[in-house]
This record gives sequence, C-alpha cells and structure tokens, in this order.
Amino acid sequence: MEKFCFCIPLRWGMLIIAFIDTILDILGLVALGLEFGSWTCDLDTTSHLYGFHLIGCMLLVVSIWDQKPEFITPYMMSAIFRLIKITRFTIHAFLDMWLFVAIVHSMILLSCIFFVVCAYFWYSKLKNES
Repeated sequence: MEKFCFCIPLRWGMLIIAFIDTILDILGLVALGLEFGSWTCDLDTTSHLYGFHLIGCMLLVVSIWDQKPEFITPYMMSAIFRLIKITRFTIHAFLDMWLFVAIVHSMILLSCIFFVVCAYFWYSKLKNES
C-alpha cells in the first residue's frame, strides 16, 4: 500500500492517523468517564494505556521527518493492546446498554484496525528502505 486512503502519500497519512487517533483517545476517555459504574477500577489502567498510545502517536509524527522504523514500534504495540481493550469495552458496553460508550468505542475499534494496517505498511516501507 503506497497511499493512505488511496489518495494521500503514506507519509502524510501517518500525520492524519496521529491527529485522529489522539482525538479518538480523548473521546474514548470522556465516554468512559461519563459511565463510571463498574468501570472505575478499570479506568485507571485504561488511562495509562491511552497515555502510552498518545506517546506512540507523537512518535508516529516524529517518524515522518526522521524516517526510522523504531519510532513506529511503540505505536504498533500500544495499538494492539488498545485493540484488545476496546474490543472488551465495546462488548461490555453493548451488553450493559451503554449506547454512547458502545457507539464511540465501535467507531474507535474500526478506525484503529485501519490505522494499525496503515502503520504496519509505513513500518515495512521504512524497514525495506533502511
């Protein structure tokens, strides 16, 4: 895959991913914060995971200018852990009828899968060039 969304160079697609992912992280934390019920003990771990993912997003931006595959690794690791956590949140939100949390996390889940695939292609492109 050479282009992000078939029209933008993959390099600039990483900037878009970092920006949108940061907004989705904040939106996900807000959605969970609104529904604290049985999630209060889980909210602390989730905020740490989202914090780690935000650092991964920043390093993804750094990888645009300093093109080293090592900068993409933290994003990929945190994204995989986040996929697992978001899948769990989405299932529980649907079961507990938390509509806002379910909708927000479904949107985050779908975009996260696409973003991980794009980031993997960016990683493999940088790996082949070095």
